Amino acid sequence: MGDRHWMYHRLDDNGCFIDEFKIGVEYFLDFAFSQSNPEFCSRNRIRCPCKKCMNGEWHRRVTVQCHLTEKGFMNGYVVWLAHGEQPVRKQRRHQWGESSSAAPFAMEEPGNDPIREMVIDAMSSHGIEYNMNDQGSDQPIFEEAMGDAKEFFDLLQAANTPLYEGCDEGDTVLKWMSHFMNAKTLFNMSVANWDYVLKCSRRWIKPEDRDRIPNNFYSAKKMMRRFSLGYKKYDVCVNNCFLYYGEYEGKNYIICPVCGEPRYKQAHVQQNQYIPRKSLWYLPITPKLQRLYMCSKTAEHMTWHLACRGESEKIVHPAGAEAWKHFDRTYPDFASDPRNVRLGLCTDGFTPFGHTAAPYSCWPVFLTVYNLPPSMCMKPESIFLSLIIQGPQSPGKNIDVMLRPLINELKELWYHGVQTYDSFRHQHFIMRATLMWTITDFPAYGMVCGWSTHGRLSCPYCQENSKAFYLPNGRKISFFNCHRQFLPPDHPFRKNRNDFKKGHVENDAPPERLSGDDMFRQIQQLPDILFGKPSKRQVIEGFGDWYNWVKKSIFWELPYWSTNLIRHNLDVMHCEKNFFDNIFHTVMDDSLTKDNLKARMDMELYCNRRSLCIPETGTNAGKKPTATYALSKEQRKSVCQWLKNLRFPDGFASNISRCVNMQEAKVSGMKSHDCHIFMQSLLPIAFRDFLPKQVWEALTEISEFFRTLCSPTIRVIDMEIWHTKIVETICQLERIFPPSFFDSMEHLAIHLPYEAMVGGSVQFRWMYPFERRMHGLKGSMKNRAHPEGSICENYIMSEISYFISLYFEGEVETRGDRIPRNLVGVGLSVNIGLSVFNNLGKPIGSRQQQRVLTTEERNAAMYYVLMNCAELKGWIEVFEEEECQNMTPQQIQMKRSNCLVSWFENSVLRDEFEGIDENLIGLARGPSWIVQCYKGFWEVIELQYIGSRHRQTVVLFKCDWYEIPPARGIVVDRKHRLVDINPNRQLRTYEPFILASQAKQVYYTPYPSKNSVRKGWVAAVKCRARSVIEMPDQPEEQHDDTELIFQDDDPPATQPTLSDPIIYEPIQHTDGTIYAINVEIEDVDYDRGIEEDDREEEEEFEDYYTSEEENIEYISESDSSD
Repeated sequence: MGDRHWMYHRLDDNGCFIDEFKIGVEYFLDFAFSQSNPEFCSRNRIRCPCKKCMNGEWHRRVTVQCHLTEKGFMNGYVVWLAHGEQPVRKQRRHQWGESSSAAPFAMEEPGNDPIREMVIDAMSSHGIEYNMNDQGSDQPIFEEAMGDAKEFFDLLQAANTPLYEGCDEGDTVLKWMSHFMNAKTLFNMSVANWDYVLKCSRRWIKPEDRDRIPNNFYSAKKMMRRFSLGYKKYDVCVNNCFLYYGEYEGKNYIICPVCGEPRYKQAHVQQNQYIPRKSLWYLPITPKLQRLYMCSKTAEHMTWHLACRGESEKIVHPAGAEAWKHFDRTYPDFASDPRNVRLGLCTDGFTPFGHTAAPYSCWPVFLTVYNLPPSMCMKPESIFLSLIIQGPQSPGKNIDVMLRPLINELKELWYHGVQTYDSFRHQHFIMRATLMWTITDFPAYGMVCGWSTHGRLSCPYCQENSKAFYLPNGRKISFFNCHRQFLPPDHPFRKNRNDFKKGHVENDAPPERLSGDDMFRQIQQLPDILFGKPSKRQVIEGFGDWYNWVKKSIFWELPYWSTNLIRHNLDVMHCEKNFFDNIFHTVMDDSLTKDNLKARMDMELYCNRRSLCIPETGTNAGKKPTATYALSKEQRKSVCQWLKNLRFPDGFASNISRCVNMQEAKVSGMKSHDCHIFMQSLLPIAFRDFLPKQVWEALTEISEFFRTLCSPTIRVIDMEIWHTKIVETICQLERIFPPSFFDSMEHLAIHLPYEAMVGGSVQFRWMYPFERRMHGLKGSMKNRAHPEGSICENYIMSEISYFISLYFEGEVETRGDRIPRNLVGVGLSVNIGLSVFNNLGKPIGSRQQQRVLTTEERNAAMYYVLMNCAELKGWIEVFEEEECQNMTPQQIQMKRSNCLVSWFENSVLRDEFEGIDENLIGLARGPSWIVQCYKGFWEVIELQYIGSRHRQTVVLFKCDWYEIPPARGIVVDRKHRLVDINPNRQLRTYEPFILASQAKQVYYTPYPSKNSVRKGWVAAVKCRARSVIEMPDQPEEQHDDTELIFQDDDPPATQPTLSDPIIYEPIQHTDGTIYAINVEIEDVDYDRGIEEDDREEEEEFEDYYTSEEENIEYISESDSSD
């Protein structure tokens, strides 16, 4: 019996069935039906081991295969006792470095106990090697390790101890306790709640067996803590100036050598209780990295990044970006072993008590492993907590004091490495690690970098060459007129004296981007400073005038730090949110606008915009004139009402309508992800009919910039284009908005394309996954008196829970294998028949019913299924040879639509062809007249073909067809990649169905303006499935040119053109959300008889689009055809 983890790993990260599972199911069926004993196989039937039948029902092979594919194996059925397999005694485990050449599903002698394997892997993480002696008992390899290893052999004994006398085989004390600990973490149970459940569970066990089980959480944690990797607690000076670390760790150091503050609370020292005034929790990273290789469930994935190292224009992982490749070229000895680890560091503060409590800032430090594939490396389980810095104040620039243990460990991992066992390759190796970069918001950027992010020189790229200046009335720093120097030398904006800073001509070249070596030479010239309380009085000479350095960052101690192309990332999440807030509140002209009275006074000083100056006399004296970029009150109400009624696809965005205040016509309280969705998808639609063309186009380009930047797949050519284009777009905004609008966030946008070209996709370099991780830590905090200690203890338990859950083999739900609510691929997908029956997806919601198809509907459905079944291509060619001689293409299409179904049915059922597959017989007999319906605004039906030996289904979307370009049903703005659709311009044809696999998700939204020429039209916004991750070895998808104009997360590198048509069809999901289907003509062979378009003229709409701009393609009179 080999390793059968495949039995409980059906789906990959994209929701598709794993090949290993398919092969395993076939192997199981072959083994089960090969049994001659009627107790296991009788009358060509076996017991079905699916989760529903649980070996209680007998079925034929095809039925069992369907059940296993759809429902999976029953829990814990690793040994196939009900199908003739005999249990065997385990033999000795492989020695270190010894590999096995057995086939994946070969019937080997040793058994497979996942709980026992878990204990052995945990022993390996602690440096304890395991083997069995000749007598078959458990003994450590090294006798001197007996004291440390005794706890783990106690765990092995618990893994062999039955839960109670007479329990099922495999139900051991350790297995039972592992499930209980997983439940505590999964549902965030309190200790009292967990103890109560444990107490109730113990009552069902005989009194003589209860002693085998821990009686409370403390005892259980004491036993399970042996799976943890532990943490260290260091004392810190209350002023953050000194860490009692290394030689200062002893209790005899009671006074801070820097500021003289006592180390311990004096009242407790007098009672011989040494309680520190402040502490630091440190969780070493080395054992965590070792466990990734020693654990058989994760070791294979640690070298996934090799697939991204090829030369490609698309970047889906940091391994394919220039920063990674440059590091490999600089340090070839490190790059020679792909098992060496690349890390990213993130830190930020949060309050564990909520916003209503007193201010408190707790600072965790995270590390993430970039060796893992995209589906794993940014998951919460792969983001390791390394430090917890105690509050209540932020550490500020004193964070270097707290980072000392981590930096020392990183230097040790770089210089010497650590011996690690690779359980995938069955060999030891020296594992080294490097820190690629840090990820922080902009205030924390200054803390870890050492370059202050406040003041005129706050930009870490421009540094002393920044042209930011102080606004005397607004009393803030403005980056207005700082961007023309980044334009090409011959750009007309450089000579413009009126639209920017009045009377100013820009002749300077852009500031040079300093290399890491140049920056390191600057750092070397800085004087040493004292951290803590004295540091507040230290100011380096020239600060604020020549540079903004406040310290020598501790990261420069890393020997490779100066060679990294990116050392500290600008956080796109916060840049995008702050940029959007400035745009939205200024356009909506609410209380948070950047265009207030003081802003107008500053604008009068620096800009030549007399129409916007505040009049000093007259009835409007002291009032700011209305700007063209600000909406009126009625327009603001229209936008708010539009947002109030807006509905998104499930899982795409949160309910933004909760932020709308209709009485005051304002929107407030949008979270970062709400701003992300609004900026990239809704901004061009919301203001299109309210703002002048020049203003709207500039804002739409900003929307398109962030949409391209945040794409999961980065194209280098796109970033090169936007590296220049974003500067021009910012300059366009400078011609529109006042100087107070331009703070550091607007300026930093011009540096984001460079970081994307060098670092890769922002999904690996922004704060979203770390913010979610901090939210989980905040929810796990139970002790409000000691929040950091409570967070650390609960993190250790969650780490244990995740480790042991890897060995549950699909028996229970865990955080690691929890299936999302709308995951694609849960239905049948294994090749058990024709390709058209291999459906992906599952129904959700409760609006399901049955109905009877009409004759016309059934014929149309049968014809569509036949035309889209790949196995019938030869049959269709035979039909055309026999029935369509000397016909034109149009006549062939008509002949197929009228006669193909009946011809195929007669040919198959009358046995005109020999060796006909039974699946074709079922297809020829047609579907049942009764179908399962899923009702929304449009209808989804499930056809049931029952003519073969087993029932097969195919899902069809009932749809309407729209006119396609060139026609009046769709208007395409190619420049801004917007698509408008007129729902009333439907084709007069009857082709009611498409396959579910041909659908792509969009949502429709009307425009907020009620009096617009777009009244009755809707904008189509494309969605990207959250669970789908594009892998680097996949061929690039061939998009239709028209499809590329959508607001998609994966934009084209060049401007799209219109050629082959796309058909769009709106449907409504079961939750009431409107979607759309687009079907590529080359993928669908359906004869669409399109009638001639009627010639009604829509003068107002036509005149508007023909006069607005030449970038919009609109043809008022045209025949739509294939």
